[in-house]
Amino acid sequence: MQVTASKNGVSLTAYQGDAMTLLAFDLDQTKIVNFAGFSIKVTPPGKPAYYLFNRLCYPETVTYAGQSKPADRITTQFSPIQKFRWVHTPATDHNINSYVFGDYTYEISARYLVNNQLQAIDPNLTVSLTIAVCPFKSKSLQVGFTRSFIASQSYVHNFGNSVTLRPKNGAAGFNQLIFDTTQTSGSVAKKANGAVTTQNYSYDELFAWLGWQARQRIYDFITEAINDPSISLDVFAFDLDEPIICGHFLQLADQGRIRMVLDNSSTHTGNMSSGAPQFEDQFETAFKQHAAGKANAGIVRGHFLSLAHSKVLIQKKGGKAIKVLTGSTNFSTNGLYVNANNVLIFDDVNVASLYEQIFEASYTNMAGFKTSPAASTGFYFNTAGQAGSVSDAQVPDMTIRFSPHPLNVATDELNGLAAQVTNAKSNVLFAIMDDKSKSPLLDAVLAQVKTNKVFTYGITDASTFVLLYKPGSTQGIHVTGKGLNQKLPPPFDQEVAIPGISIHHKFVVVDFNTDNGAVFCGSSNLALGPEQQNGDNLLEIRDRDVVTCFAIEAIRLVDHFQFRDKTNTASSSQTPLVLHTDDKWVKAYYDDNDSYCKERTLLAMPGK
Repeated sequence: MQVTASKNGVSLTAYQGDAMTLLAFDLDQTKIVNFAGFSIKVTPPGKPAYYLFNRLCYPETVTYAGQSKPADRITTQFSPIQKFRWVHTPATDHNINSYVFGDYTYEISARYLVNNQLQAIDPNLTVSLTIAVCPFKSKSLQVGFTRSFIASQSYVHNFGNSVTLRPKNGAAGFNQLIFDTTQTSGSVAKKANGAVTTQNYSYDELFAWLGWQARQRIYDFITEAINDPSISLDVFAFDLDEPIICGHFLQLADQGRIRMVLDNSSTHTGNMSSGAPQFEDQFETAFKQHAAGKANAGIVRGHFLSLAHSKVLIQKKGGKAIKVLTGSTNFSTNGLYVNANNVLIFDDVNVASLYEQIFEASYTNMAGFKTSPAASTGFYFNTAGQAGSVSDAQVPDMTIRFSPHPLNVATDELNGLAAQVTNAKSNVLFAIMDDKSKSPLLDAVLAQVKTNKVFTYGITDASTFVLLYKPGSTQGIHVTGKGLNQKLPPPFDQEVAIPGISIHHKFVVVDFNTDNGAVFCGSSNLALGPEQQNGDNLLEIRDRDVVTCFAIEAIRLVDHFQFRDKTNTASSSQTPLVLHTDDKWVKAYYDDNDSYCKERTLLAMPGK
C-alpha cells in the first residue's frame, strides 16, 4: 500500500511495511536554492505529535529564526534530514517500550537555511498524509521481521555497550537450554534531570525489542496451539535454542501434540567447547522424556544430504493442516535476536496442506525426498496460464518450491529466477546472507550491482565486495552487515560488536513499485549446491504489497549499515559530523547521472 500527497511543489509518498513506514520526499527543482532538508513530524493515534530524531546537527554558528538556540537540537525540527527518504518504526515519544499501531499522520516540511539561519517551518511548504502503521497482513499472509539492530545507537542508549543473550548460570555457563527470561540480562546508565541512574532490563525486554515482529508472530503462532487443545504442531527446525519456544514445544510434547524434524548436521550434534551437549541434542533428550508414551508426539533427527534447513511451523486441527509459518528465522536466540530475518504466515488451508505434505514425506522418508515428485516441481497459486495452479483468492500469485532438488531442477529453478533479475526494468533490492556461492541467481544479482542499468541496492552479511555511494555515479550499492568499525565519529557513540551473523535474510526483490514485481524468499540460500543438498523451501511471491514490504526491509538495512561501512574507510579524525550549511548536497538528487536522483525518482515519483 502507498499513499501520496503534495502541495506547492513539496510531495510525500508513504509506503506501508511491516510495522514500519517508508517515507519518500520530493521537492520541485525550482525550490532547492538554500534548501536545508526535511523536518518530519509524526502524530501517532491518540498520542501527542513529535519530531523524529536526527543526531546530526548544525555547527554552533547556525542560528534559528524567531527563537534562541534550543537546548536540544537532535530532532528534525531543528536539524532537518538531508536526504530524500526515511524509514520510520513506531516508538511513542521516542520510548522504545511504548508504541501503538493504527493510523499515523506524517507532516513533512521543506526547510531553508538563509544567511546561516534556519528559517521557521512554513505551513505552505508542509505536506501531510495518513497511513496505517501496523503488522503487515495482505489477504491471509502475514510478514514479520526481526529488528537486527544490535549495532545501533538505539541499542547502546537503551541496553548499554554489551550483549548478553543467555545467562551465565549452571555448570555449563551460557550453555543452558531453557532459562528464566524475566531475570536481568544487563543494565544501562540513563541520564535524567542532570543525574545518572543505572537501570536493569530483563531478557524479555531485550528480546522483545530485538525480535520485533518476527518474534511476536512466532510466539502468537505457537501460543494459539498451546491455548487450543484441538491444535497440534508439525515442526521443521534447524537451529533450536530459544528458551520460550523450546519450553512451549516441550509442553506440547507432554500433551502429545507435536511432531518434529530437527537437524542433526555436524554443528547440532556432539559437545560444545565447554563440554556441554549441543542445544539440539539437549532438546532431543528433553523432548523424548516429555513425549514418552504419547502416540502423537515424535521427533526425527536428520539432515537430508547436508542440512535440514527449513524453519517451519504447521498448525493442524482435526488432523488437517490449517496454517503455516515459514521464512528465514531460526527458532534460536541468534535467529531472533542477532540476525536480520523474516517470517511469513499463511492462514490458509491450501498452503498449509502443501507444507504438511512435505513434512509428512520428510518425517517418514527423509532420505528419499530428493527423488520424490515434490522435489521436481513448483507448486503454483493463482498463476495465470500455469497448469496445476491452485486458485485461492486468499493468497498471492506465487510459486513455492521444496528442496533438495535433482541437479537439472535446481539449475532450471535458479536460472529462471536469475533471468528475472537480469531483465529487471526498474530496480533490484536484496538482503542475502552469502552471495559468494555458485549460483546463477547470485551471479545475476551481483552483475546488476556492478552496472548502472537499474537502481540496485543490497546488503550481504560479510563480503570483500563493497560498493558504497559515489557522487556522480549510478552504479549499484552493495554493503555488508558485519566486520564493521564500532567506533563511529562524534556525535555518535561507540556501538556494540555483532555477536554472530548479522544478515541472515535470503531474499531478492525485483521491480518493486511496479505491478510486475516479485520477491524471492524463504529458507533457501539461493545457491546451486544447497538447492541440491538441503531441505529448504523457496517462495516466489508476485504481489505488489508483499514485494513492497520486503523492499522496505532491504532499504532499512542498507541505509543503516552503509553509514557504518563508510566509517571503515574514513580517516581517524574525530571531527564531529554536522549538517551541511549550503545547498550543494541536494544537487545530486537532481543529477540524472547520480544514483541519488535515480532513488528519488523511484521512491518519490512512483509510476514515472
